[in-house]
Amino acid sequence: MVSAVALAVAFALADNGGLSGIDGLSLYAVGMFLASVSSGFVLHELCHRFVARAYGAYAEYRMWNTGIVAALALSLFGVIFAAPGAVYIQSRADIWGRTKAITKSMNGIISIAGPASNVFIALAFFLLGGYLGDVAAIGARVNLQLALFNMIPFPPLDGSKVFAWDAKFWVLCFLLILATTTAL
Repeated sequence: MVSAVALAVAFALADNGGLSGIDGLSLYAVGMFLASVSSGFVLHELCHRFVARAYGAYAEYRMWNTGIVAALALSLFGVIFAAPGAVYIQSRADIWGRTKAITKSMNGIISIAGPASNVFIALAFFLLGGYLGDVAAIGARVNLQLALFNMIPFPPLDGSKVFAWDAKFWVLCFLLILATTTAL
């Protein structure tokens, strides 16, 4: 919960111009970002966890205090750093003590689940635009930003694991996310 709130505040600050716009930031704006960022962030991490557990792995979310501080500090300059924590995945032994390793392809599929969820959430917000107004516009934009950020191919981001698994698939996914961002 702390990660989602911190990320929402960071997005609201950055969207409002960072430090120069902090005096114009309203609770209403923070609330809209909280609704849109939290849903995207929480579902992103839950999708990683769900897919990892489907592979029989142990998966849990761990907050990263340095990431939260970096997100809030950089947002004061209008920059988003969306890494307040991550789902950590480990192989799990079965009842006979046998461990099934997480393969590169499993890790790639687990990793793409998060950004894919953000694209679907963005499309849902876009389709609900007439009903949700500003929240929908913010939700669509923020979720596509989360998807793009997470697809950067540098560790520890999801994109690095997808790229390590299949570089061509990474390029395809990245271009689709970029095209969706441009189209919406």
